[in-house]
Amino acid sequence: MRSARCMPVQINSKVDISKALELTDLILKKLPYATNNALTRTAKELVEVERGALKSEFQIRKQFILNRVKITKYSRANDLNTRVAIDSNVQGGKLLLSTFEEGGEKLPELGSELAIPLTGGPARRSFSQKVLPSLLYKSLNMQRHVTAAGKIQYKGDRRTFVIAGVGIFQRIASKTRGSRSKKQFASKGETLRAKATAVLVYSFKKSASLKARMHFVKTAREFVAKRFSQIWAEEFARELAGRSKRKRT
Repeated sequence: MRSARCMPVQINSKVDISKALELTDLILKKLPYATNNALTRTAKELVEVERGALKSEFQIRKQFILNRVKITKYSRANDLNTRVAIDSNVQGGKLLLSTFEEGGEKLPELGSELAIPLTGGPARRSFSQKVLPSLLYKSLNMQRHVTAAGKIQYKGDRRTFVIAGVGIFQRIASKTRGSRSKKQFASKGETLRAKATAVLVYSFKKSASLKARMHFVKTAREFVAKRFSQIWAEEFARELAGRSKRKRT
């Protein structure tokens, strides 16, 4: 008995992959734009998160401190790199805020000592208040004076003066009751006399310790890990949806 031989059959088929190639091309073109949008959106959200963290960790007296947390480099489709940082370059000196990330020490930039305003004193009544503009060190206009005895003194506006190695003082008038005379007893009156009192406005220190109390880097890492992938997916879908809408129209 002879077995039937199986004849090989050749089947030819054509598959149109042009649509798949178009889709692949579309995806490749949209990837950098979606990523750019996602980076920018994430950076903007991170700025607000970092500002909120600063308000919870510090007593913010001036709005411009929060405004120093900003996007210092924006992403572009051909340069997928963005940066959120503390801009420390401010008029009049360098901002110390970033030093609180790891801690450090503030040293005098001019002279040998720091002039630190005392909380509860004339310059700063409470910790939440900023230094009064009229009692800022630069507003006191300290001038060198030589006494008749040849001693050198430094005096400023608003009855301020310097005691070397101690600080800047301000003379203030306090009213005290004077002694009664017979005539005053007869009229049941009292005299008030002005008595000058010196109060410490600024204390001189060789340096000031800045403890690590800011968590800028940690906050950024946790936020990006949590939000970027979600934001990227939304921006990528938005890019594809925009292309499809343009095709239909």
